Amino acid sequence: MTEGVPSAGSALPTPAMSSLPLAALNVRVRRRLSLFLNVRAPVAADWTVLAEAMDFEYLEIQQLEKYADPTSRLLDDWQRRPGASVGRLLELLAKLGREDVLMELGPSIEEDCQKYILKQQQEASEKPLQVDSIDSSIPRINDMAGITIRDDPLGAVGWWWLSLTNTCKARNVTSRLSLRSASLQVPIRSD
Repeated sequence: MTEGVPSAGSALPTPAMSSLPLAALNVRVRRRLSLFLNVRAPVAADWTVLAEAMDFEYLEIQQLEKYADPTSRLLDDWQRRPGASVGRLLELLAKLGREDVLMELGPSIEEDCQKYILKQQQEASEKPLQVDSIDSSIPRINDMAGITIRDDPLGAVGWWWLSLTNTCKARNVTSRLSLRSASLQVPIRSD
C-alpha cells in the first residue's frame, strides 16, 4: 500500500497499481471524482486546492475555471505531466484530507486499475515476438557465408576471370537469341 493513503475503502492494495498512469481511471471514476471536487465548499478541499497540490500555477487554474467540469479538465491536463499517476493522485487526496473521496471511490479505482493491468497484459501477450531494437541486416558472424577469393585455388585473379567469362558467355547467348526473336533472361552481375 502507498504511504499516506488510508486503508479505508481499499484505496490501492499493491505498489504496482500506484505507479499506473492516470489513463487507468475510466470515465465513471472521473465523473464521480468531479462530483466531489467541483463543489466549492469552505470546509473541504476542492479542485482548486488539488490543482495547487499538483503544481499548477495561478493562471492555469484561472483557465480551468472557465470549464463546466474543471476537475475533469484538471485530470486531463495533469496526466500529460511527468509524475502523474493513480498513486500520486491518491496521495494528494489523502494529504488534502479528502478521506471521503478515498473511501467512496477506492473500490472503483481499484477495479479500474485491475482492468487496466489485465488489458496491458493481454496486449503484451498478443504482440508478435520481435526485438525492440532496430539493427542492420548484416550477419553477426565472423565468416560472411559463401565463397570468398580465399576459397578459390587461383585466388583473386581466378575469381575475377571466372566472373568475367560467365558474363561474356551470358551476353553472347542473349545476343544470339535476340537475333532469332527469342529471349533468355539472364541476370548480369556488375562485379
